[in-house]
Amino acid sequence: MRFSKDFPDKLRSNILASEVIAKKVQLKKKGKEFQGLCPFHNEKTPSFTVNDQKGFYHCFGCQAHGDIITFVMNNQGLEFKDAVVNLANDFGIQIPWIKDNEDHKIDPSLEQFEILEKICQYFEKNLYENFASNARKYLQKRQLNSHIAKKFRLGYAVDSYEALTKYLLEQNYSENQILKTGIIAKNDRSKLYDKLRNRIIFPITNKKNQVIAFGGRSVGDDLPKYLNSAETDVFKKNQTLYNLANARKSIFDNGYVIIVEGYMDVISLVANGIENVVAGLGTAISSDHLRQLFLMTDKIIFCLDGDNAGVKASRRLADIALPLITSKKNIGLAILPDNLDPDDFIKNHSTKIFKDFISNCTALSQSLFEFALADLNLKNPKQIIAEDRAKLSEILQQKTNLISDPNCRKHFNNFFKDSIYQLTRNNPKNQLSSQISSQNTHKYLNLKASDIKLKHGQNIALSIIAILIINPTLCNYKDDIFNLRQGNLFNEQFTSFKEFLIELIDNNENKLLETLETSEFSSYNQQLITIVASLAKNSFESCKNKLRILLLKDLLLQLEIQYQESHQKTDELQTHQSAITDQKVKEIFDYIKSIQALIIRLESDM
Repeated sequence: MRFSKDFPDKLRSNILASEVIAKKVQLKKKGKEFQGLCPFHNEKTPSFTVNDQKGFYHCFGCQAHGDIITFVMNNQGLEFKDAVVNLANDFGIQIPWIKDNEDHKIDPSLEQFEILEKICQYFEKNLYENFASNARKYLQKRQLNSHIAKKFRLGYAVDSYEALTKYLLEQNYSENQILKTGIIAKNDRSKLYDKLRNRIIFPITNKKNQVIAFGGRSVGDDLPKYLNSAETDVFKKNQTLYNLANARKSIFDNGYVIIVEGYMDVISLVANGIENVVAGLGTAISSDHLRQLFLMTDKIIFCLDGDNAGVKASRRLADIALPLITSKKNIGLAILPDNLDPDDFIKNHSTKIFKDFISNCTALSQSLFEFALADLNLKNPKQIIAEDRAKLSEILQQKTNLISDPNCRKHFNNFFKDSIYQLTRNNPKNQLSSQISSQNTHKYLNLKASDIKLKHGQNIALSIIAILIINPTLCNYKDDIFNLRQGNLFNEQFTSFKEFLIELIDNNENKLLETLETSEFSSYNQQLITIVASLAKNSFESCKNKLRILLLKDLLLQLEIQYQESHQKTDELQTHQSAITDQKVKEIFDYIKSIQALIIRLESDM
């Protein structure tokens, strides 16, 4: 008994070199390659490199060179046949054994690849026939041109139970061969029928870019909207990611991979020049998928839709990723705002803003903390009480317990403890409870202007500027308190920023964000892009109401500074002057309370 001649090549195409070598050598990513200490000679400085794109390793010290099979042979002292068997068993790949007198027998997987390729060509041809006009209209509606359709080999399955079956039988394939494709099934009467009908077809490929399965998107009202062919000997959903073969080079070049929800998200991003993107296949992303990607890159970014299902999926993926992360292997979450998917986001904004949004994704640790706050319905974290703090700590401890890497687990624990502490520390109720009980009410806001307050003022100002970028006509906003053109913000620098932006608007500048990139305020552009993206779907009236609330909050910061300064003067003045100053302090305090009440009322109305 021996395996077919083509089987070693199948192993080389389905297993990354780094997947094999990392079991024996501690590898570190360096550019497009991995580097480590050579296992074939003693050295202190790494000269051993592994290149997944080319599928080989090379040592510049001892000149050792080869692929995954030669590595196992040399590292474990095995013969060629034993090394192949060892690799196949390690990675769960079935060995196509043949008898010595059956050399003429064809490898079953090669037969499957052949018939699947014919099916793919059949679907591709259909897409450009007259009967596929609705399918082409759908692609045009999604702004996908023929170049992209051909790049992804998109096709069309006609609305028939037997069209594909008939075609394959005419090509002299047996029923057994046809059934093994996973795209044809048998009904209760043992009659073959086409599973994908009246659907746009998305060929699914393996790491070698060979067609192994198909996905179909309904053109009409048929449910489910998306449907995949069944699993086969060459297609396992938990081992396959859509577009991985095409994305591999871009993943290496960019240093990270983006995971999106489905075929159309992948195709839309690639059409807009973002190629380091993959998707799952109808089933949830698994730990096997993440392990596969972590062998190619150190960073995975989940970019899922901003709807409830997308948020739920992001939370699930975060939990799955915890046992896999290390100080080198990181996860980021970029949950799109306003229920948008990647395609809608780019159409509403731009490719550049999408890339910036991805670059500013939220770290896994911060995402887990925010998810925990949401689980406890802590919409206003400043009102956290001891019981909430205990529950929050317990939830986060459960998350850190899932982390396998000790160093990573320690730092996640420290981050969560610090974050909970900051919540309590920033709680005015906790800070000032002793003052309220022992001092006059007017001393309630006797706080020093801190870095936190300055940061808060900056965030408010940037949100005001973002609203003006989205709705330039609001630069003329006036009400009973504010005149936006003439008023000053809490931070003098942002007053200048606001005035500069209004000047651009008055000069009919259309590309405000692009212009700001070359201005003295360019350092704030990344933050502005994120804020603009989160506010972009708000109506004009909603933005107008938000603007009023932000201006009130900015005014509140200014009043608190005045209150502090006036209160300090009271302590310095002589007795005959203190009564006058006390009255001024009381007036400022009363005004602060009225502004706070107004903010609460306006926010509740929204």
